[in-house]
Amino acid sequence: MNKNFLLVGLGNPEKKYEKNRHNIGRNFVIFLAKKWNSSDWENNKKCFAEISYINTEDKKLILAKPLVFMNNSGKSINQLKRFYNVPLKNIFVAQDDADINLGDFKISYDRGSAGHNGIKSIVDYLKSKAFFRIRIGIRPFSKTRKKAGDFVLKNFTLQENKILERLFPIIEEEINNKTKN
Repeated sequence: MNKNFLLVGLGNPEKKYEKNRHNIGRNFVIFLAKKWNSSDWENNKKCFAEISYINTEDKKLILAKPLVFMNNSGKSINQLKRFYNVPLKNIFVAQDDADINLGDFKISYDRGSAGHNGIKSIVDYLKSKAFFRIRIGIRPFSKTRKKAGDFVLKNFTLQENKILERLFPIIEEEINNKTKN
């Protein structure tokens, strides 16, 4: 039985996007790498991603930050899947979700993109939607509706970052539970 797990954080690779709402998936994977004391990040040019590893007695966790832009994430994830021989059911993709309130998250499996271009790209490249999505809410609490393109490329406020600091360990626990079996 294959015990390789791939945990990918979606976002944009350039420094100017580091703290954007759109990069919450990428920031979650960085959080996991620190929390789990994974290996140093290394550039895997074949997979268009930075990779970090965690080996345990019964499984290998591959953490990845694609070095392609969000809307082309599938290119990287498809290569990672092949290179590390990861079954679809062991792929977890952390992403931003403007339909979920900040501070909330949902983990879904084998679902459509719901309009998220990064997920659309992954489904197109993998020719399947049978992977886990860690949908991390970024919807603001205000009633004012903002254009998604403008909103997702804005940085989180200090107050919003404090919410995420409490949320990330809760999501981590869910991931631990799902990768135990």
